[in-house]
Amino acid sequence: MARNGLCGAILAAGHGTITPGKSKLLEPLNNGCTIIEAIVHLLDQRIDISRLAVVINHVYGDSLQGIIDKSFPSVTYAHQPERRGTADAARLSVEALRQEYPSEQFNTILILYGDMPLWRPESLALLIDGHRRHGATISMFSINISNLNGGETASKFGRILRDAKGQIIGVKEPQQMTPEDVQLWSRCRRTNPSAWVLDINWLMQNVIFLEPHDKKDGFPSEIWLPDLVKIAVSKNRYIWELELADPREALGVNTEYDLLIAQALFQKMHCQR
Repeated sequence: MARNGLCGAILAAGHGTITPGKSKLLEPLNNGCTIIEAIVHLLDQRIDISRLAVVINHVYGDSLQGIIDKSFPSVTYAHQPERRGTADAARLSVEALRQEYPSEQFNTILILYGDMPLWRPESLALLIDGHRRHGATISMFSINISNLNGGETASKFGRILRDAKGQIIGVKEPQQMTPEDVQLWSRCRRTNPSAWVLDINWLMQNVIFLEPHDKKDGFPSEIWLPDLVKIAVSKNRYIWELELADPREALGVNTEYDLLIAQALFQKMHCQR
């Protein structure tokens, strides 16, 4: 791994399953390679990062760590004891890296979700490079769903809201949208797949200002990464957006059907490289 101030985090503390009793991240993609192994390999071997943290939970953490450690012994683990959301998981990943490598300076963090194994390294490299060139606080992909035929995972992602000048002013989950939000979103129908590059010090300074979301599911309230966009806008920080050329890269694996698609796409993408 390079020593360039860029670290990575994989948020793998979700409780989703496809096969009962087994984390969906342990489902196979190709030739025995699991979802979690594919994304760890991507960040550990294909992206120029200095250190990598994987956030795990107490239910599936041991099984995930057992698989990862066989091929990637240098990974750092952060434990999320409760379902506190993606922003909390990101905070824990930074704290774990800083604790394990106190003498290293981390300036920027690339954050990916553990159930999205199809990212191309070239796409992530473009996002990272653009973040640096533009001096952004937050950088993110966008997908123009007006160009899609419907039914794709991309239509389920957070909606990117813009002002009258076309500037990003926030990202909201579909279930959060008010009629006013829908009008703002209709100006440019783009969604935000869950991949982020952030200024790491700014992230840690501002995660405390996030308002918790009560999902009314019996679990603790959560803080979410997309809400950082609104905070960045309020503080006049620059947000850089890169349209994702191939929306298939942002497929999230949540169902058996998603898994079948991911397996086929993973095989196809690797054959093309």
